[in-house]
Amino acid sequence: MYIAAEAAGTFGPVGTAYPVYLGSLITVLLLLERWMPMRPDWGMTRTLFFVRDLPMLVVNGAAMVAATHGITWLVGHRVLCSLGASGLPWPVQALIAAALADLAWYGLHRYCHEGRGRLGRWMWRTHVLHHLPEQVYVFMHAAGHPIQSAYVRIVLLLPAIGLGLTPEAAFAAAVFNGFQGLVSHFNVDIRAGWLNRVFIGTELHRFHHSADPAEARNYAAVFSVWDQLFGSYRLPGVAPAALGVPDRTAYPANTQWLQLLALPLRSASPAQRREP
Repeated sequence: MYIAAEAAGTFGPVGTAYPVYLGSLITVLLLLERWMPMRPDWGMTRTLFFVRDLPMLVVNGAAMVAATHGITWLVGHRVLCSLGASGLPWPVQALIAAALADLAWYGLHRYCHEGRGRLGRWMWRTHVLHHLPEQVYVFMHAAGHPIQSAYVRIVLLLPAIGLGLTPEAAFAAAVFNGFQGLVSHFNVDIRAGWLNRVFIGTELHRFHHSADPAEARNYAAVFSVWDQLFGSYRLPGVAPAALGVPDRTAYPANTQWLQLLALPLRSASPAQRREP
């Protein structure tokens, strides 16, 4: 297993082979999407990639780097401290960190969708860019607002920092979270069966992107147990009839970059306030 090999130092310092792993994984997923798409109309096109996905990948990547540097600075200046859980085996540390990060994301993500009042509406406007696409595929995972990318990065990092994880455990948790994010946006008809009761995968997250608000649940990113515990687990069929938001015309088009980035800075229209 790749994570175990990294933890054992097979490739050198932890993370040395990550670019090769990530590039290989994305290549395989993209090829499978092209050869056996669940819905051809949900697939990536050259226009979507260059007009929406690639620019968002760059902007959100920069936001994540900035958030990471900010957290690192706080740790270096002892503004944030750890509980010192590094005495546990690294797989146990990684599992605990991944579960806690996913629980935190579950609560924040659910609030982005269901929060009321001024703060709830603002959180939705930071998140809605990820729901505007009417397709779901691997690179669509990059669609989102840089404000959201920054706070998601912080949420994912804090458990690892707070627990004082070893480098091997922190790396394992990050790789696992990243893998889940890519696979959950995979445009291939994968049936996970009983594993849907453990992990969030393609089947469950596809319904999270449903244009029908009644189906758009499954707020966890990794472990579906949180949705089952808190009543937001949904798997009503094989796939939703349509993806996106109920009224796409209420939002700027994919090419209107300044308007999209300005969404959290403006008051929501009545149509935007009720979605999803």
